[in-house]
Amino acid sequence: MLKSILCLLLIIISFGKLESQSLQRSAISFYGQSGINLKATAGQIVNGSSSNNSNSYVIGFQQPLNYKINVGLSIFSDTTICGNNKLVVKSGTCFTYQWFKNDTAMVGQRSDSITILSPGVYKLIGSDGLNKYDTSKSIRVSFVPKPAKPTLAKTLKDTIVCFNDTIRLKSNLLYDRYLWSTGDTTNSKLINSQTSIFLRGAMRIGATSNYCYSDSSNIITTRKNTTPVPSLLRVDDNLYSTDSRNYRWFMNNLASPVSSSNVYRILYKGFYAVETSIDKVCWSRSKNFIVQNDPASSGQNSYLLSAYPNPTTGFFYLQAKLAKRYSGYMELLIVDQSGTSKWNIKRFVFNENNIRLPINLKLNKGSYSIQVKLNGYKNQVIQIIAL
Repeated sequence: MLKSILCLLLIIISFGKLESQSLQRSAISFYGQSGINLKATAGQIVNGSSSNNSNSYVIGFQQPLNYKINVGLSIFSDTTICGNNKLVVKSGTCFTYQWFKNDTAMVGQRSDSITILSPGVYKLIGSDGLNKYDTSKSIRVSFVPKPAKPTLAKTLKDTIVCFNDTIRLKSNLLYDRYLWSTGDTTNSKLINSQTSIFLRGAMRIGATSNYCYSDSSNIITTRKNTTPVPSLLRVDDNLYSTDSRNYRWFMNNLASPVSSSNVYRILYKGFYAVETSIDKVCWSRSKNFIVQNDPASSGQNSYLLSAYPNPTTGFFYLQAKLAKRYSGYMELLIVDQSGTSKWNIKRFVFNENNIRLPINLKLNKGSYSIQVKLNGYKNQVIQIIAL
């Protein structure tokens, strides 16, 4: 009996040694490391086959796994998105990823992060590669439209503003917050030197401390005007401006293309002004010079010239009312602000004292000058505005 027990013990000890040797021989080699206790990521080891990233085989058993699922989400911006901005969300480490929008799997969204471009409810389901899954919290993403972009009140059309001392630029819209390109956050900006500047406005997003900013206004360049203010002097039927390099004349607040020099001939009563410039960028304007009577050289033959409707969309009537009946030629010339002829006609008038001529032209928007000549009468010029 004792011999039998001793034989059994010897057999058990021998089997243990063999098993230890077998385990030592089946140790996994991974990325140049070897050892029984080596722990690999999920999917790298498959029982009885070669691993994905190793040149060794697993023999007789599967290596223990150590892969932790972390579906915690990190958000890199607000969950309320302004305009066409985007939201980036990143998760912790998983083996597989699948993002969902409104409980529907998003095609192709199987990485650890997602860029959100539209509103909805988003979440992530991650796994460890061995049928263990975890679901992240849901994120509700909403969008608000950008506020309308501002227009600087002093610059409705111009991109260059000229001033002599200081000028205040102000938004034409009200916002919860203002941001100038200079970094100022006031609703208006006092300018006292040459600069280029633009403005953005923002509205608060709900009850949060976040703001949604508009697009930038157009860039405005401000320049100090070094052109002195001109003055006018009348000599006979001519107006003389103080000297400058460039001139623009106005008759009853309408630009006149008749003269670009410092001398302007008075054709009929009204009020006149001139603008002068050194660089054709910044202009200075004189005070209005009022002519209360017709020019002395006009003689006794005068007539009342008018155009209606004025402003016009292209069709209007030109009317000349004479003190007595007239027979002869009536010549008309229409020119734009640059002095370019747009239309001219010569018409014979027989025994009329109320000449009414319909005119239908395709004119670009702007101011035009109509010059009228009647034989034996003074020449006249009136202005029309095309809309």
